[in-house]
Amino acid sequence: MPKEIYTFLIYDHLFTYLGGDILETINFLSFILFIIFILSYSIKLVILYKKYNINANLLGKGQKGKEIDGTEILVKITTFIWGATWFVESISDNLIKVAFKDIFKSYFISYIGIIITSIGLLIFILAMVSMKTSWRVGIDKKTKSKLITQGIYKYSRNPAFVGFDLMFLGLFLTYSNLLTLSILVINLLSIHRLILQEERHLQIMFHEEYKDYKNRTPRYLFFLR
Repeated sequence: MPKEIYTFLIYDHLFTYLGGDILETINFLSFILFIIFILSYSIKLVILYKKYNINANLLGKGQKGKEIDGTEILVKITTFIWGATWFVESISDNLIKVAFKDIFKSYFISYIGIIITSIGLLIFILAMVSMKTSWRVGIDKKTKSKLITQGIYKYSRNPAFVGFDLMFLGLFLTYSNLLTLSILVINLLSIHRLILQEERHLQIMFHEEYKDYKNRTPRYLFFLR
């Protein structure tokens, strides 16, 4: 047996043996991350509205065309289900288990899920900070904001969505059941569709500036262009 697999099995059995206390810790950490996400998201919206009179929450609002409207409404629904599931799992994962059995149960993998969620949340917060007053939830057809290419946007054109994707994955690994797997797959697909539509919008808004940015910066990270 390869050394890496042997080491993994040792840690997995240890975490499983510790049982209840480990599960309580996982749920506590997951809940704290959820609260940080909600607070950071809400504070950003409030600051933009109170200080700059900017209503940044545009997801699923206004007439932007049939395709964009449909995608934004889909994203709004699927991300709400993700957030609600995250909250319920973190306070009592037994409520979900009644309807959705675990795909696999490993406290070690659950901790990996917590780490991935933490990384995703950090990337999401850095993206919000880097965007300053240009940050929007959804496509803004009415206002031409500044194209942000610095900070974390030097490494990804969509770091906020990268953060979301990692948090979707983190939730699945932390609480591995058919519901969280479905949430992961559906959200990855719906977010990707929204990204494609945002790219078309930005190309129209910023022309060559966005084209140059697109050529030198990956859509997601590294080779995922």
